[in-house]
Amino acid sequence: MEAEEDVQSVLTQETHELADILGYQDDAVLSKLYKMMDSRARERLVRAASHRERILEMLGYFSTADPAMCRQFLQMVCMHCDMPMRLESRLMSVTGSVTKVIENNSHTLVDESIASQGWCVKRPRIDHVESYKAAVRRFLLQRWERVMQGVVKEVRLEEAWVSLRHRTHVRPRDRADGALRPSELPQGDEEGTVEDRVTVHSLLGSEAQVTLLLGQAGSGKTLLMHCLGQKWTQDASPSFHLLILLEFRQLNLVARPLSLKELLFRFFLPPEGGEEECTAVLDFILENPEKICLIFDGYDEFHTKITHSGKLSSSFDPLCPLPMAELISGLCSRRILPGCTLLITCRPWDVTDLESSVDCIGELLGFNQRSVKEYAEQYFQDKGLNLKEKAVSHLLANHHLLTMCYLPALCHICCVCLDYIFSSGGSELLPQLPNTLTQVYLQILCAFLSRCPGSSTPLLQSHRAEVTLLGRLAMRGLEGSKIVFLSEEVPPDLVDFATKAGLLSQVDLTHEDGSKGQGYTFMHLTMQEFLGALHIMTSDDITEAQLRKKFNLKTRWTMKSNPKMVFTDSLHLYVCGLAAPACFSYLLQLVQGVGAVAWVKKRLALVRKLLRSLAMSTNLTGPKVVELCHCVQETQDAQLAREMVGSRPCFELRNITLNPVDLDALAFVVSSAGVGIGLDFGACSMELECLDILPSCQHIDFLIFRSRKYDDRFKLLYTVFTVYNNMDNGYKVIRYCLFFSSSFLINPSVYSLIGCALLPPHLDHLCENLTDCSALTLLDISNNSLGNKGLKKLLDLLPQLSNIQEINIFLYYSYINRNVYELAQNWLLHLSSPYHMLLPLVSFSLVDCAVQGHHLVSLQTVFQRCVLLQELDLSYNSIGRVGAEFLCSVLPSLASLRKLSLETKETSEDVVLLLAEGLLQAKSIESLNKNSCILVFNHLASDTTILMLCPLSPSLSLCYGWTPAGALELVRGLGQCLSLEGISLDSVQLDEESTVCLAEGLHAMTSLKRLNLNNKVTMVTGSPWVGATLVLLASLEGLRGMEELELEGMRISDNGVEELIKHLPTWTGLRKIRWDKFFPLSLTSGLSENEIGTKGSVSISKALISMKYLTKIHLTSIGTSELAGLADSLAHCVCAEDVSFAWNDCGDDVAVKLAEVLPQCQKLRRLDLESNSISTIGAEALARSLQSCPSVEVIRLWRNFISTSDAQKLRQKEKRLNFSST
Repeated sequence: MEAEEDVQSVLTQETHELADILGYQDDAVLSKLYKMMDSRARERLVRAASHRERILEMLGYFSTADPAMCRQFLQMVCMHCDMPMRLESRLMSVTGSVTKVIENNSHTLVDESIASQGWCVKRPRIDHVESYKAAVRRFLLQRWERVMQGVVKEVRLEEAWVSLRHRTHVRPRDRADGALRPSELPQGDEEGTVEDRVTVHSLLGSEAQVTLLLGQAGSGKTLLMHCLGQKWTQDASPSFHLLILLEFRQLNLVARPLSLKELLFRFFLPPEGGEEECTAVLDFILENPEKICLIFDGYDEFHTKITHSGKLSSSFDPLCPLPMAELISGLCSRRILPGCTLLITCRPWDVTDLESSVDCIGELLGFNQRSVKEYAEQYFQDKGLNLKEKAVSHLLANHHLLTMCYLPALCHICCVCLDYIFSSGGSELLPQLPNTLTQVYLQILCAFLSRCPGSSTPLLQSHRAEVTLLGRLAMRGLEGSKIVFLSEEVPPDLVDFATKAGLLSQVDLTHEDGSKGQGYTFMHLTMQEFLGALHIMTSDDITEAQLRKKFNLKTRWTMKSNPKMVFTDSLHLYVCGLAAPACFSYLLQLVQGVGAVAWVKKRLALVRKLLRSLAMSTNLTGPKVVELCHCVQETQDAQLAREMVGSRPCFELRNITLNPVDLDALAFVVSSAGVGIGLDFGACSMELECLDILPSCQHIDFLIFRSRKYDDRFKLLYTVFTVYNNMDNGYKVIRYCLFFSSSFLINPSVYSLIGCALLPPHLDHLCENLTDCSALTLLDISNNSLGNKGLKKLLDLLPQLSNIQEINIFLYYSYINRNVYELAQNWLLHLSSPYHMLLPLVSFSLVDCAVQGHHLVSLQTVFQRCVLLQELDLSYNSIGRVGAEFLCSVLPSLASLRKLSLETKETSEDVVLLLAEGLLQAKSIESLNKNSCILVFNHLASDTTILMLCPLSPSLSLCYGWTPAGALELVRGLGQCLSLEGISLDSVQLDEESTVCLAEGLHAMTSLKRLNLNNKVTMVTGSPWVGATLVLLASLEGLRGMEELELEGMRISDNGVEELIKHLPTWTGLRKIRWDKFFPLSLTSGLSENEIGTKGSVSISKALISMKYLTKIHLTSIGTSELAGLADSLAHCVCAEDVSFAWNDCGDDVAVKLAEVLPQCQKLRRLDLESNSISTIGAEALARSLQSCPSVEVIRLWRNFISTSDAQKLRQKEKRLNFSST
């Protein structure tokens, strides 16, 4: 009876652990167990709310059932389910033996003999798997202890943060270990992406099956992966039965194909139980992939690029060898071990070939200031209180060193550097601290060399031979993308020296045949790169041509069509850093022979020359601009910084991750240059530590933040010079920016906070900052939810803004609705109050604010005090006759008024005439925007109205739906405005009578300089009048002052072209002529009826010869591909800057002719050859020609007959050839 009670109590005690185990079983196993219950109990299962509750219901049923049935149930569970050995042993010990077949109402239980047969097969397998699992635990712990040697600070996974910058829709998996549920994970937007912060510890508990973890060299990826393994040994991830950690640096030693079995058991951990255990464990892995976690560390070190060719067959054989890249690809794409959890680490550059296969991409974040302080204090803990306090305080006070320390490996490097400097520099005076990363590594190298016996100063000179050999070894590794060196590759004497110094570390290796060996790695990849740079700068084995080849800027945008990125991250930075004056003496210690000084100076000059050419380049992408800033910072050359800043008005950075080190380099360049520049950050991911660095920037003209990091509601931010624009999504960040703005931009003149979801309470913080901005002239808080209360707060602040000239408070109607009128009224009332500080107001705009005539009358005193008012915009209001009369009376007193906008909703022509009379009295007005004065009531317009309005401006733009009848009245009035200099007609319908009238008027306007007849000027007659355009063109004869002519959309035949070309020689001042888009591109639009044809193109080419001052020539889609003559005539257009032959089906003959004449076009910047029939032959001719064309910035060859591979080859030779919009 005791045994019967024991089995039930044991089941009760182990219920929750059994529930976890059963939760992972497939339906077939659970169905067998459910069938052991009676029918009534099974009905209760159907009503259970969840899968887990059904399992708990079943366990509860058997814990109170007949003891024999309970024992039978537990035997079935042990036979079909894998479980820890402890639990399985306990269950089997209480089940005893079942000697009979037990029946119930609905089923027959499994016979003991059948269960015994299954158990006899399963028992050894479970023992093998558990034995291997225990061995894996021991192995990972040993590796963890080895990795942790020399690590200063305890590794805490819960404090290592990851920015999830990409997430696709993952496949849900039930987890019983408290892992993140889908509802707890950050949800993506419509594109399936989101940026959120999670800890490294949570990565293995997320729903993602394949995760890519990015991190810079030195961010701690390898250490954290070993820590994950160590935590698994402590049951931190109980859902994984096995965790396998592999390193690409080890897999690089394998040249031949491997099977999955060889990969797991030869290069991770061979089973101790021989082939039998190997087979049992492999079977377990294949049958239970969801219980397996695979970690591959260091994909950036992998020699081969992973491709997704789809060659792997569906019937995967784990014993069949595959190329390593294909094996990894199969795991990523879930064709091998579908359902396993896969975590891959990589540096940020080499991810494009993996992005399509992963569920989640995260970037490892570095230290913050608190973490740096904790690490430094821990490092100096045992080095004496005085040294600890001095070193930590100087580290935190030195802004540049502190910024470096945000990268964990550099934090350790800086601590070693400070330890060496303060220990050897004495305590009387503060030693000179390094200014650059390169100088830090020079000190580190000296610190390591000082550990070696026989060291004397200068250290580099005393160990010149060893340092030279280490540099050569490092460079050989970088060129071969090699981090691990075999023992036979490193001379024994060098091994002994470098390991004692701490520059080389010994590692255990597994060779291709499974034999064990030893190898060596540099203490860190960054040290290998530094020694490689030292070799470049001191060895005459490296020629100038080789140095040029090795010197390139890394980009953070990797195209999917590119091969794997180059192996090095920082080699070019160290080369630049060694070119700094402070490093000159160190280089001399390593260069021997006569003329060493001259040789070193020549090498430094070459590096500066290469940098100067990059600094002057204007076509660098944002990532390369950041890399160039790092290079300039390493040289500490203010002249290079000035040249870099002077060649561009703005540093425009888009869609890249920026860290504090990047911002520090940016701050150095813009501050050292001493001239103004703008910073524009768009969709860049950056932490708040980056914003701490911005106040150190000097000479910033404007700053723009546009980001999705916190929200995605903000779309636009316009900028002006000397402006501080706060635009980072999320009010907390806006407030943060406002907090430090006073130190960042001293007394800014402009604040722009457009569309930042500001509410009335937020204005308290804004007003606090604005009170100290005595130079503020413009405040823009448009498109915010301010309401009456918010506006009142802002108006109350005005007395303290003594120099304010412009305030923009444009509002979205969706926010304000019916309060627009009230807000405008409050605004007007405030302006009417006696504030003397409004006297300097130079711009005043009340666009579409429901302003009426009596509101304007109330502003009379305001206008009287605004003697400096230069711009007034009252568009889209209903001012009526009262408002018009008021303006007529006040305009003569506004002596400084230069620009007036009166786009009005009035429908009465007498009001317009009244305004026209008043405007004639405002002698100071230079610019008048009045399109809508005629637009809204064109059916009432008369030649009298036109005559009244024309004298107000030398140019007239008339548009929006003029009917033929209205057009006739219009052109009659225009015919009498003989002093007009510019006419623009838009959406005007001309019949034959009005066309003849317009032609007569144009012919009489001898002062006309600019004519624009755009694509909505149409001829309306009973039948198409093909001569209409010809009549208009003929009327231009004798108008010798023409400077600009635009004929977009006009139907021009060959005769029309000839008529136009007759006038061109007389238009000596012509600067712009545009006739593209003559014809629609639709095949159904009658293209042949509109073609200029070969005859017209010949005429145009003759005319171009006489037009030497044209700067823009657009011959887009002119209906003929025979443009070789036109191309030849470009040789005479010496001022041409922008030329387009796009959409003409031109062939290689045109491209070759262009290549011949391009060197003569000394000012040409852009050539557009999109959508033609140019092949590789024509493109190669253009590429050769560009060598003699320094002014050309781009030749666009989109949509031509050039293959992708040929385009890539040509692009490598000549980067100014553009073959794609991506």
